[in-house]
Amino acid sequence: MRVSLITTLIVSLALHLMVAGGIALCLFHDGPVHRGSPSLAPMQMTLVSSSALQLPFSPPVVARPSISASTPALPLPAPPVVRKTPAVIERNPVAEANPNAHLPTPAPEAVLSPVPPPALNGAEGVVFMLDVSGSMYEPYAGSTRLTYARQILGERIRALKNGTPFAIVLYAQTALPSGPLVAASAATREAAVRFILRDVDCGGGTNLPEGLAAARRLHTGDIMLATDGDLNTTVQNLSSRARDILGEGKQGPNLEVIGIGPRSTENADQLLQMLADQQGGTYQVEEPEGDTGLLTSSGAKKSNEQR
Repeated sequence: MRVSLITTLIVSLALHLMVAGGIALCLFHDGPVHRGSPSLAPMQMTLVSSSALQLPFSPPVVARPSISASTPALPLPAPPVVRKTPAVIERNPVAEANPNAHLPTPAPEAVLSPVPPPALNGAEGVVFMLDVSGSMYEPYAGSTRLTYARQILGERIRALKNGTPFAIVLYAQTALPSGPLVAASAATREAAVRFILRDVDCGGGTNLPEGLAAARRLHTGDIMLATDGDLNTTVQNLSSRARDILGEGKQGPNLEVIGIGPRSTENADQLLQMLADQQGGTYQVEEPEGDTGLLTSSGAKKSNEQR
């Protein structure tokens, strides 16, 4: 009986020592760790309850400091500031009626003098002759005869059918052809109108034979002449020169003569009528109508109808 009691006391003392040692270790582990001290891993102990050992006394209750398991939440980072810049949309410019309007307009000669010259049937073509001598610049009907003549020929040029061979000859003392025969088109018609609107220096006199010779070298079937009839020559001389250049009657090109306000004091009508009759062509007079300036015409009037 005494041995059993001693054994129980020894076991109880050993148990208390173990509990005290465990408490000391826990307190030492939870306390501050000095720099350079080796880290201690927490010890896991399995304690046997006093009831299981049938101890005559209850083990001391050791209060452990409460450790909150919850960790304070870290503040969330502020969202980045996103700056939205409106997209710049380049709108297409307004379409031009002519996509090539910004390009410089080529000179009339560049259109009317192609290289190499086209091979066209001159017999089906026409040459427009315009008198640009000094008398054509004199005042007439609120403007000049040259302005009116340009309007008349411009209308005829624009009326050409596509494909019709044609050319222009400006003349005074000398002659200035636009180039070889070209086929009528929107481009060549416009270039021809700009060609007759140019102020050129062909000398101050009137040398109709020089202009007729330049037109004849193009070998066309028709020649259209616009002049005021101030030719500085006689009927006989003009008749002889024209016959030599153009040929006799129907042997040469058809000649259509347009009198631009011909002067009655200088027998202009007589000269122009003789020239047309000799070459088997026609003669017509163009004059402004009333006080409307150069916008309208009295129409083609044959000089023999006036007589």
